Amino acid sequence: MKPATRFFRSVGIASTVLLAATSASAHDGGKKPEKTTRHMTGSLEVCDFGSFFVGGVAKLTQYANSPTPATPTTPWQEVIIGQMYVQFMIPENQRGWPVIMVHGGGYSGSGVESTPDGHEGWFAYSVRNGNATYVVDQAGRGRSGFDRSMIHERIATNNLAGFPSLGTTSSSGIWTAWFGHLINGTDITTGTLIKHGEAGDPQCAADPAHCKFNPAHNFNEIDPDIQARVGAIGPPPNPANAKALALEHYKWAVPNTNSTLPGSVCTECSPNQNLAGDVTWSGQDLAKLVIKLGGAIIATHSQAGPIGHHAVRYLKAAGQLDSLKGLVTIDGVGTTLAQSGTSAADYKKIPYMALIPYYPGLATATYQANIDAINAAGGKADLVSLSNPIYKDRFKGVTHMMMMGQGHLDVFDVIQKWIGKNVPGSSKKVACARPNSRGDVDDDGDHHDHRDHRH
Repeated sequence: MKPATRFFRSVGIASTVLLAATSASAHDGGKKPEKTTRHMTGSLEVCDFGSFFVGGVAKLTQYANSPTPATPTTPWQEVIIGQMYVQFMIPENQRGWPVIMVHGGGYSGSGVESTPDGHEGWFAYSVRNGNATYVVDQAGRGRSGFDRSMIHERIATNNLAGFPSLGTTSSSGIWTAWFGHLINGTDITTGTLIKHGEAGDPQCAADPAHCKFNPAHNFNEIDPDIQARVGAIGPPPNPANAKALALEHYKWAVPNTNSTLPGSVCTECSPNQNLAGDVTWSGQDLAKLVIKLGGAIIATHSQAGPIGHHAVRYLKAAGQLDSLKGLVTIDGVGTTLAQSGTSAADYKKIPYMALIPYYPGLATATYQANIDAINAAGGKADLVSLSNPIYKDRFKGVTHMMMMGQGHLDVFDVIQKWIGKNVPGSSKKVACARPNSRGDVDDDGDHHDHRDHRH
């Protein structure tokens, strides 16, 4: 029995004992356990699990911990900014190249851990399919942290012009972006939130086919306290919106604190691009991660679409273009190859897929043009739309947030099948890396690193 297997089986035994004790305690108190079903579709055989950071730079600042104006005697301190948090899980039955999952705007890597209604997420399901899987929080977001000193300094110096917007998508903003509309009012206090396909949907006249069903999302997974406005702050919304505003889904949203990171100028881009902090840092961190792993596939979602293409640019600059074994853009924000400082020829040996939801995609025409250019240059690129008649009604109603909605595992199956068909080496079996030491004080320092799990 391998050490990793022993560990996880031991954890399973301990968890069973703890669960039994917890259940007994709850029973004694006259309460039932809140959850009676598990998220996972079955057990996983995992040989390695953990987390680490990649990238980042040192910044010396007098505003590390306070917005108080600095004086000549204020000490300089160092903070690390621009690093990317990476959580990984490697299966016993690993095959092919590692898959790196990159979330979109207003979310973090938690979006692929579980669905809001408590089902197995893409992270575990990818591992179940034999992929060594690496889930990141974009630089400046979530567990990657952000540059607090930038905010402190702006406040201390009263330099609020261009103060970074930390805006994420609000609850009602998520609803109107992906699930439906606000009608008969100016905001959620006066108007009414309706689903796509419900009476009053303003798109039905122009697109009647998409008004014969509702989005493929569990709208019954709500927080009853939020629906009842327990402890709510601010004016009350239209009572008709109470349930729509109480979705568990909204709790997955996080601020776009990557806006605290410095941007950059891309002179290789055509035309030259002033890049925001998210593209600047997450793009180069992804490239470093691909190199660190000895090769990998990147799968980006939404706002991370351009980040994936800029990672190609960074890999090219490092002479490591061959390390990227495939790129999947999942309903990405549009960027042309030229705008990301790449060319169709760069993708000649990088299989490329753009996945579009059942509803219209964010930038389908842009990605179709990229795909046409890559194929014309001798590469392999496909645009896969979940509304394609070949799928019949299998993906009807699948939204932009497809990894968190109903049918999410079926969607991942489409990605997995494409990888298996188009990425060379995707079926090759890979042995687990040797086990690490416990890290005791007398450890000899022979630590396992995360490079090339294919050995």
